[in-house]
Amino acid sequence: MNQDPLFSCAGELANFVVTSNLIDYDLAKNFEFQRGQTELPCSVQPMVYHPTPNRTIVVFIPSPDCTEYPLPEGGDLVLSPEFKFLCTKECPSVSINRAALTLFSSLHDHLSGLKAQLTEREGQLIITGHSLGGSVASLFTLYLLDSMDKKRKCRPICITFGSPLIGNFGLQHSQWNSFFLHLVSDKDPVPGLFLPSSHSQTTVYKPFGTYLFCSELGCACFDNPDLILKLLTVISSEVAGGLLQVVDYGEILRNLKNKAIWKGPQLAGGRFADPFSAGIIMKLETIGFDQTKLLQHNIDIRRMEAEARSLTKKTKASDIKELNDIKKYMALLEWYKKKSKDAKKGYYDCFKSGEFRRDIAVGEFMGHLTTYWEDMVAEAQWKPQTEGASFRTGWLFSGTTYRRMVEPLDIAAFYRDGGTDYINNGRSRHYKLLQQWYEEDAKPPSRDQHDSRKEKVSALLTEDSCFWAYVEEAILSCESLNNANSSPEQRQSSWDNLVMFGEYVMEQIENYAVSPEIFLEESSFMKWWGVYEDYIDTNRNSYSSRLVNFTKRRSYKQYGRRAI
Repeated sequence: MNQDPLFSCAGELANFVVTSNLIDYDLAKNFEFQRGQTELPCSVQPMVYHPTPNRTIVVFIPSPDCTEYPLPEGGDLVLSPEFKFLCTKECPSVSINRAALTLFSSLHDHLSGLKAQLTEREGQLIITGHSLGGSVASLFTLYLLDSMDKKRKCRPICITFGSPLIGNFGLQHSQWNSFFLHLVSDKDPVPGLFLPSSHSQTTVYKPFGTYLFCSELGCACFDNPDLILKLLTVISSEVAGGLLQVVDYGEILRNLKNKAIWKGPQLAGGRFADPFSAGIIMKLETIGFDQTKLLQHNIDIRRMEAEARSLTKKTKASDIKELNDIKKYMALLEWYKKKSKDAKKGYYDCFKSGEFRRDIAVGEFMGHLTTYWEDMVAEAQWKPQTEGASFRTGWLFSGTTYRRMVEPLDIAAFYRDGGTDYINNGRSRHYKLLQQWYEEDAKPPSRDQHDSRKEKVSALLTEDSCFWAYVEEAILSCESLNNANSSPEQRQSSWDNLVMFGEYVMEQIENYAVSPEIFLEESSFMKWWGVYEDYIDTNRNSYSSRLVNFTKRRSYKQYGRRAI
């Protein structure tokens, strides 16, 4: 039975962060460099420090003027080609604060060289900055994450101190949100610098990543963007009338470290029958937002809590229903595959010809399956590396079965509509990623596995989901060979392609990696073979290959029943 979570872990997470040596190192280096810089060649300067051989800290040091008056150009947002990689189908544009982007661009040459060094370096990488330095640190971290090998075990973590918001809604959709931690004091108005003073006014700025709010009472972490936005707005409007001031984050964290044993349950007492509600209220009280203050600023925690519960339950119910629907559609495709085999054409060619009503209905099944797996692949990409790898492993078998079953139908539709070169011009990205993840995880088959394939080959799907695309290109190559208008160069290129295709097919046959359906009388493969055989007999009767010998001897009739 599904249950709601009893407690939020924000208080525990916050205490872990402030008591860890990770943040001590970052903060110490941040302010050590800052104190040593009276004049900088530009408003923000990156400094690199190696506390241990396996640890690198990059500190973005703002000039004293920038610490006191960050982002003087104001809060307007602009589109940036440099960060176009953040755009997704759900969010096709991402805007960045103009002043922060200008500073980042002014350092571009230097940061490009630094990026090249850091992507080659192994070990832990921390990128940090205070105030305006944190804004540029965030942009550099995104820039760095985009260029890093997805297989890299250690990815950078960005920790900022009192930094302004830097972008719009698009940043919230970044697949790297979990790599960012932003520390905010309840005495620091800078993080909410560009937010309106009233909750009735809207803002294009949106927070991303996890926020650690600190007060004299304690600290708590939040990752709900709407709640973070409200808290930043209140802090910015209340602190010294919005006047900017330098906040000593070192002193704040030293005090919090002495209060690492959280006293939340004693504060809450018996006021809340629901422990989930208690957890939310207690962590807000820990950073100075009591019930009176919440009401004063119209922050409706009950509504946020209800929305979170509803979304969780809805997601669970939707996932179960969706998974059952996917199983149903795959079962219908299996039925279609069997019916097509009875027609001696195979499901690829039946769908391509579209002669029967059931061929048209298959398109609807495909649509549902493709939408589901496109979303699954996108979700796997957006997850942090370790979590995403685990997520992919759990779904990889089902995703591979889907790819091998459905992609041939997409290929059929592509060539039916007159397309050419499906691999480069028609293949969906989610198929490429599913294949890539499978190949990264796959191991060479053992002898026992090879024998098992032989015994079960009649029921197997063709392993290479692009097999039929290669067949279609082979058909086009035969047409080119037989076309009187083809040049000698075109004919030679077509012949070379056919020779490579023949070797590829024979390798698949010997590994029992193709379904016997390819040898059905009406299949596109056998039609190709008929044309190819005629060409060889007429123009190259001395030509011989493993596939030619195999097919001329009709050995395919025994495929899967005895050793090839």
